[in-house]
Amino acid sequence: MALLDITARAHPAGNRIDLTWSNPQSALFPGIRVVRREGAYPVGPQDGELVLEQLGVTAASDTGLRAETVYYYALFPYAGNPPQYDDDPHNRVSALATGQYGFAERMYQLLPSIYRRYDAQQLPLPDSGVAAQDLSSGVLRRYLDLPGGQLDQFYSLARAALAVHDVNTLDGALLPLLAQWIGWRTNYALPLDAQRNEIRFAPELYGTTGSITAVDATVHRITGWPVQTKEYVHNVARTNQPERLNLWAVSRDATGAWGQPAVASVNFVYDGRPSHVTDQDGSELFLFHTYRPHGWDIWAKRFVGGQWQPSEPVVDRPGTDKYPSAALQGSTLWLFWGSYDATARQWRISYQMRAAGVWTAAQVYGDTTTERRNPAVVADGTGGIWLFWREWADGRWQVRFNRNDGTNWQLNPDGTMPQDGAQPVDVDDDLIAVINPSPAGTLWLFWSRHDPASAGQTRWSVAWRVKQGLDPTAADWSGVQVLPKSSPDVHDREPAPLPAANGNLELFWASTRGGGWSISHAELNTGTLAWSTPDFIAPGPYAQRAPLAIVTGSGALVTYRSNQSLAYQSPVSGAQQTLDDRYAGTTTVRATDTAKLALRGAFEDFQTYTYQGGVLTDADRITRGTIGLFVTPDTSDATAIGAAVSQLTAVLPEFMPITARAVVITP
Repeated sequence: MALLDITARAHPAGNRIDLTWSNPQSALFPGIRVVRREGAYPVGPQDGELVLEQLGVTAASDTGLRAETVYYYALFPYAGNPPQYDDDPHNRVSALATGQYGFAERMYQLLPSIYRRYDAQQLPLPDSGVAAQDLSSGVLRRYLDLPGGQLDQFYSLARAALAVHDVNTLDGALLPLLAQWIGWRTNYALPLDAQRNEIRFAPELYGTTGSITAVDATVHRITGWPVQTKEYVHNVARTNQPERLNLWAVSRDATGAWGQPAVASVNFVYDGRPSHVTDQDGSELFLFHTYRPHGWDIWAKRFVGGQWQPSEPVVDRPGTDKYPSAALQGSTLWLFWGSYDATARQWRISYQMRAAGVWTAAQVYGDTTTERRNPAVVADGTGGIWLFWREWADGRWQVRFNRNDGTNWQLNPDGTMPQDGAQPVDVDDDLIAVINPSPAGTLWLFWSRHDPASAGQTRWSVAWRVKQGLDPTAADWSGVQVLPKSSPDVHDREPAPLPAANGNLELFWASTRGGGWSISHAELNTGTLAWSTPDFIAPGPYAQRAPLAIVTGSGALVTYRSNQSLAYQSPVSGAQQTLDDRYAGTTTVRATDTAKLALRGAFEDFQTYTYQGGVLTDADRITRGTIGLFVTPDTSDATAIGAAVSQLTAVLPEFMPITARAVVITP
């Protein structure tokens, strides 16, 4: 119920505000509760200081107030016992309380003393009807209270004007003026404290104009809805942008349960797995290549106490240094990697050693005229390290190897992995070696190769063979085995073996068995060579490549490369989220990748599409300048949603680059 003729006026005596109103429905709501606050209007009968709660009244006086302070009042008609209050937003009023500054007494003291003498001789009698506090004042003194009270109020108003720029104390009715001074558009639908907050943070928001932060803040202040912000520039197909694979990790506890994957490093690559050694201090050291402004370098990252440490460069020089492989031989850390000689247009294997914390200079393994690729090094537990690589010889790629006993390389010339019976061994990529403690002294070598598939095509497969002893001169290689496939048309590659406590081998690899590239896992019985049923350790729509598994004190840790988007919370509000899709890259669409295809049009969609030009509608989003705002309204009222979206789209251009446009997307 709306009250009528509501007024609030500062009393000339100071520190008091008088309120009046009329109640058109006094029979229905005979009582009135008056509540006041500072800074904003009370939002309910219990919000603020109680001024009055009484039946049948149409006026109230609020005393003991601070001078030059604006007070906000809300009046709540009520009926019944206990009271049932009626909350009408029209029943509000505010006023500035003035103070007592004694201007009447000052004027009185400025008069000639004869006036004051005669005035003091005419004091009123106690029964004259004069107020008790005025019995000591003459007629002239009491008369000066009239202009003196007004001068007190003028002085209070002038003092209050000195703080008209203070957003915390300014009269709420003047907030639009203060907003206009800085070019801020006032949202009159917001309560006063929210309007103050907007003006208070407007300069900071202006400083972020053109950024996602400004867009998020605008959506939040206009609608109050949670929003997820998507830049569609990353969904535009680029023929020169492959997947950018960051380093991710997922852990397995002692019960065999997998945790949630988390990004370990955004030092991206396009291919290649990390290498790992348990360093002398007990930390887990990972080495990987990543792109820098001067080329590809080898960097290191430590995993200590369950936490990732900052990345550090190890091989930092112009050129291309990729595909590291490392092993610890006693107190010496060996690091091998592939280096591309741009002049000779061939790959070579470089290496360096770290002893007592100092790295030697980089050297080239073998001669510089032979092309060598994909080094894979492993310590055999008896003081030696084995180095495998692919080498171009006799018109094809062959696997070569050598063993260093701590002093010298034992084979001269390097050893060559023998044929599998009468068949040459095809090793196309992903060489990796592991020593399995049970039975002791067995060396397992895994790799990837192309095998025939349907329609005359080929697919990647994982193959391996075993060296039965650690004598590099002994020809004790087993036959080549191939990881069984669910279909010849799926890809299996980038194997990562991990010795199990029971003497078997766990194998992690990248596979398309689930549609897209995911990390598969299975266990090989080293006695029967039977495989367990494969499973996926971190399924999802994103590409997951190049796994590497290690044993930790509490279970296992698997790192892998992924183009998964990164979600960031807005610094303005925890309800705002932005998805960084820059790592998705442009890849060929696979009809079998149902998880990825199912995201089309959703906030999480990271596929790339051809650019949409011409006259754009809200349905045309695949452009470099389109920003999608996926909002979650707090109402199902289509009219209210449409009005809020319309208001939002009218304000957004003020905080966006002129080259960008926003599309508001509701469920």
